[in-house]
Amino acid sequence: MPDRCIFSYMTVDTSDILQQISELDEMIEIIDRRISIITEKVREQYLLTSSTMSSSQNYLLSGIQKSPSPKNYIITNRGIEVVGEQEITPVSEFLDTVIQYANEPSRKIMILKELLKHLQKMNEMTPNNP
Repeated sequence: MPDRCIFSYMTVDTSDILQQISELDEMIEIIDRRISIITEKVREQYLLTSSTMSSSQNYLLSGIQKSPSPKNYIITNRGIEVVGEQEITPVSEFLDTVIQYANEPSRKIMILKELLKHLQKMNEMTPNNP
């Protein structure tokens, strides 16, 4: 049996795995950039839709979180309000916080899908749909 060094095989396997990990990193960077682009589009649509709402209209953003403590958020033509509080947050700032809170690409994608569902419902109820 010829002498074979197990470490030479491990080095080849390890470098191959390292290459695969690097490729995954690149894919995640691409996904993160795409998430940013789509987030900007969603933000623009939310701003447009909320600006067409009358002062008496509002919409409950159920299932959306921007922090560990769940709260009910309502979107109005003035911004995002927390139910039972006087705080009004600008729509773009709220959406940025929601996406940042999501923390990882798969969660951000889920949140974007949820935000889009809400946006579609808001557009249905707003008479001056964008």
